[in-house]
Amino acid sequence: MNQHDSRRIALQAIYLYNQDPSFTASELENNVKSALDLDTLPAYSQELVSGVIDKQAELRDKLSANLKQGWRLERLSKTSLAILEVALYEMLYSPVIEDRSAINEALNLCDEFDDPKSKAFINGILANFVQE
Repeated sequence: MNQHDSRRIALQAIYLYNQDPSFTASELENNVKSALDLDTLPAYSQELVSGVIDKQAELRDKLSANLKQGWRLERLSKTSLAILEVALYEMLYSPVIEDRSAINEALNLCDEFDDPKSKAFINGILANFVQE
């Protein structure tokens, strides 16, 4: 399984977690494995999921600070929010993923899971975090 597949799984897990943050890590993993018919979650998916959950408050604060005035995270679709959280986590905490690669992967996930109109929005938000 490649990193894109691992991100896809992580995105779906974060989406599920955002629907019900009371899930324990074990419950979340079992639900995702069952829904996606997997025996086990890939290690990179597990890393992304646990990282996003652990850093979610910080990630959301940073994302909120980059929204236009009058916008709040609550106005975003749950899918867009999950894509942003996974990508921003990679940009801030992954020593092996370049920022532009994380953005590109987020846009690919947007093509697969989100409204096409969200792609430019997601790109614009994540571009604010590119480390030059």
